[in-house]
Amino acid sequence: MCSGAILLYGISHVVIGENTTYRGEEELLRSRGVRVDVLHDSRCIEMMQSFIQAHPELWNEDIGV
Repeated sequence: MCSGAILLYGISHVVIGENTTYRGEEELLRSRGVRVDVLHDSRCIEMMQSFIQAHPELWNEDIGV
């Protein structure tokens, strides 16, 4: 999710599959009037955890430590 692009293009509703592995600027979006729904979908969580475990170098390149 790119919060800047959401605000720039006036996107009014964002659906996030999960925010366990990474939490973005959800509160900023809400404060600017964007409806933010977080599904906490177990399939999304598992997919992201598997990706991070299999490819930590890719995850850390942009998102991680």
